[in-house]
This record gives sequence, structure tokens and C-alpha cells, in this order.
Amino acid sequence: MLFAIPFGVIVFLLLQTNTQELLYGSLLVLTTLLYGYALRQEYRFMSSFTERTRTKRFISLQYTFDYVLILFIGLVFPWLMKSETATWLPFIGFTVGIFILSVSERAIDEKVKQSDSEQPMRREVRGW
Repeated sequence: MLFAIPFGVIVFLLLQTNTQELLYGSLLVLTTLLYGYALRQEYRFMSSFTERTRTKRFISLQYTFDYVLILFIGLVFPWLMKSETATWLPFIGFTVGIFILSVSERAIDEKVKQSDSEQPMRREVRGW
């Protein structure tokens, strides 16, 4: 949540400019890397609740998919918008990719709960 507003503002500014693309693109990459670092810290915290290796792998996969989803939204989508492609095929592929990632995340949530029933869910720890 902390990165959502600056991330959205930078994507908006990147899509609106024709002269400052390098600046906003660099800020977008930096914000994405900082978000990855924050996810890594959260992963370490969440995996500290369990000793089971399988559960830790599922938790790692959850955070990896989260980061890939942010990469899709933050880097691929603006690139598609700036490239001004004439076909809808990249946008359909983007939408299908986002859908697959979202469904996979929910399936992994269930796998975490099945592998260790004592492991709290991410939304329980985050409070939303």
C-alpha cells in the first residue's frame, strides 16, 4: 500500500510525458526495485512463523508472483501504452497474464493454508 500511490503517480506521469520519459522511467524502475525489497522483507517476516520447508516455498512463490504482477502492471503496461501498437493482441495477452497471476496467487494461498494450518494468511497479518 505504501508504494501504490507513488507508483500510480509515476505511471501516470510516464504516460503523459513525451519529453521526460527517461526520468519517469528511471523513477518507475527505482520504485519497482524498492517495492521488491519491501516484499523481500515481508517474506522473511511471514516465513519466520513456520519451520516447514514446503510452506516456506509456497510463501516464497506468493511473493514472487506478487512482484511479477507489479512488474506487469508497472513496466509492461506503460510500455504497451507508449509503444502505440495497432493491434489489441498485446493488451489481450496482458489481461490474460494478469488473470493467470491472480488465480495462481489465490491457489497458492490455499496451498499455504493446507501445508501449515497455523500459518497466518498475509491479509490477517497486514490487517486487510
